[in-house]
Amino acid sequence: MKRILITGANGFCARHLIRRLAAAGDSEVHGTDIQTTSAPPSGLKSYRPLDLSSRSQVGGLLQRLRPDDIFHLAGRQRGTPRELYRVNFMGGVYLLEAVKRFAPHARVLMVGSAAEYGHVPRLSMPVAESFPCRPLGAYGISKFAATSMARDYALNHGVKAITARPFNIIGPGLSEDLMLGAVLGRIRRAVATGKEPLRIAVGRLDTERDFIAVDDVVDAYIAMLDTPSWGDVFNICSGVPRTVRSVLEALVSHSERPIQLEVDPVLVRPTDVPCMFGSFEKAHSEFGFEPRCPLDAAIEATWLAAMGPMN
Repeated sequence: MKRILITGANGFCARHLIRRLAAAGDSEVHGTDIQTTSAPPSGLKSYRPLDLSSRSQVGGLLQRLRPDDIFHLAGRQRGTPRELYRVNFMGGVYLLEAVKRFAPHARVLMVGSAAEYGHVPRLSMPVAESFPCRPLGAYGISKFAATSMARDYALNHGVKAITARPFNIIGPGLSEDLMLGAVLGRIRRAVATGKEPLRIAVGRLDTERDFIAVDDVVDAYIAMLDTPSWGDVFNICSGVPRTVRSVLEALVSHSERPIQLEVDPVLVRPTDVPCMFGSFEKAHSEFGFEPRCPLDAAIEATWLAAMGPMN
C-alpha cells in the first residue's frame, strides 16, 4: 500500500486533502505538524509533531517513514521575515534534501502562492506562470525562493518535485491567517458580545482577487503528482477576478443578523495589489484541471462551517 506524508496536517487545505485520500482507501496517510493544540485530523495512519526548521527532525522523519508521496502543505503566512524564511524556505530545503537522501523515489508536491508574482499590470492578466515573479513582501519572497529551490532540486538533483501556485482558497475550516477567515473570526467574536448591529472591521474592499474552492484545489494537488513535469509550477486558480467586497457580502448574506462591513485603515496594507487573477490554461493543458465547484456553494459552506445559522 502506498505511503503518503502530509506536512501541515492540521492546516485548512490539509484536512480536506486527508479526508479525500483516506476515503479512497488505497494508501496509508501519515501527517505531521508543529501544532499540537488541536487533535490531529481523522483518517491518519499516524501523526508526528515536526519542526520544519530542524534539519535533524525532518531528516529523521523521512528516514523512518520513507514515503512514496509527499504533500508539503506546511508553512507560515504571518510572522517576522526571519520566521517566514526559516520555515517556508529553509524548511523546504531540509525536506527536499531529506527526500534526496532517504526517499529518492518519492513524488513531492510543493505549495507556493500567488503572492510570488507581486504587482502584475492589469494588461498582463490573467497572469500566467511565465510572467516574471517580483514578490513584494517576506511571505511572497519566501515562497518564491522555495519554488525556485524546488526547481533546482528537480533539475539538478533528480528529486521528483512539482509546485502548485494556488490563489485565494475558500472553503469550510478557513484559517484566520487568510483574509476571509480573519473576517469570520471577527464575526464570531462580535456575535459573542450580543450587540446589534454587528460592525466588522475589514481592509480594502475594492481590491480584486481570484477565489477558488478548496475542493478544486485538492483535486489539483492530487492530479499534479501523476504529472511528471518535475521542476515545473502550475497556477491553481479560477481565472475570474472578484472584488473582496462582493465575496464578503456574499458570505455575510447567509447571516440572519445584520452585519456592517467597515473599512479600518489599520487593516489596509500598503503592499496590497489592486487586482490579481490568474490563468489555469497550463494546468488544464497538462493534467486537465479546471474549477468545477461553484464559488457561491463554497462561500455558503464556509459560512455554515464557521457560524451555522445565526439567530
